[in-house]
Amino acid sequence: MKPLMIALSLTLATMAAPVMALSVDMSNLTPTLTFPEPAPEPVSQDAVIISK
Repeated sequence: MKPLMIALSLTLATMAAPVMALSVDMSNLTPTLTFPEPAPEPVSQDAVIISK
């Protein structure tokens, strides 16, 4: 009985694969991700001493 069920399931899967491949629209399954632009960091005018 087990080989008969395996053969039946493989036959049905093989016959259904083209139908499933053509009928499913995958474009709306996940949203398009958009990211905001990073905010610029503030510029400070502190006195910086560079030692050589």
